[in-house]
Amino acid sequence: MTLAIATLTSSGIVLTADSRQTYKNQAGAIRVGSSSATKLFRLNNVCGVAISGRAFLNEDKQPIKDAGFFIRRFAESEKLDGLKTKEIAEKLGKFLGDIFVNRELDAMKKQIEQLVKDRGGSDLKIGSDGNLLPYTYKAKDGKTASDTGWIETIHMIVAGIDDDKVGRAYSFLIPKGVVAERDTQNCGAVWVGQTDVLTRVVLGYAPEIANLKFVKDAIAADSAAVQAEFQKLEYIINWGTITLQDAIDFCVLMTRTTESIQRFSDGTVLSPGGIPGVGGDIDIAIMTPANGFIWLKQKTLQAEGLELAMDSIPLPSAKTPVD
Repeated sequence: MTLAIATLTSSGIVLTADSRQTYKNQAGAIRVGSSSATKLFRLNNVCGVAISGRAFLNEDKQPIKDAGFFIRRFAESEKLDGLKTKEIAEKLGKFLGDIFVNRELDAMKKQIEQLVKDRGGSDLKIGSDGNLLPYTYKAKDGKTASDTGWIETIHMIVAGIDDDKVGRAYSFLIPKGVVAERDTQNCGAVWVGQTDVLTRVVLGYAPEIANLKFVKDAIAADSAAVQAEFQKLEYIINWGTITLQDAIDFCVLMTRTTESIQRFSDGTVLSPGGIPGVGGDIDIAIMTPANGFIWLKQKTLQAEGLELAMDSIPLPSAKTPVD
């Protein structure tokens, strides 16, 4: 799991991501696998990406590799200079999606078909909504049953400075596409991953509030009116007047607050079973019209007093032999 945040100010963009990586072991328990995972990457001189969700991918009949391996391959192999940030987001989304989405959606469809068959169901209809496969079928008793299959996917924030000197950030869910966006002319923040604590703090209510019966009833009666009432709980943050330092402080505060709440809580009464998926170092990148993409804080590899920043290693050229 992850918490990745992009805060957009009139001066530029701050993009951050934590370093915690979790996994489910053979007994089905969630464990912390690492607190030194890399989730924030430079794509070119003006654009970067922070990822959440799926940590490992495997190409067909190839060994499993961390998602960062494929993002670095994308940055090194694709011609990104001159592209708009949104174009880069769409290009990266397709690049990563082509590795696993169709193959795993097909496998999930077969699992659903087998499940319905085992239950004696009929008249199966499978829909499609990004990484979700909602389906309905006629059960043995003649009633209509419904459920949703899904595949684990990647949710990312792609942020950068475009040729018009405007910074833009896109929340992109593979394979669905752009689900939220911000720019430095209409400042604000975009976040992905384990966002429940941040949402409670900034927006004023828990994401699972819609699962409460009286809220469900109110939404069914007048969804727009309920949303308008929810918006009255949001903190008033003058995003357009905050500085880059303020934006950095906001991202760090929200990440550390999430980490601390996860340390002491185990979900909520309504949604028990929390996962301590946020923690470790916070990588921080800044993007401004004058300077493009700059690392403020980036994890290094360390051993016995020595440090190495991976971005400091020049990429091998065609003329340079690599052992």
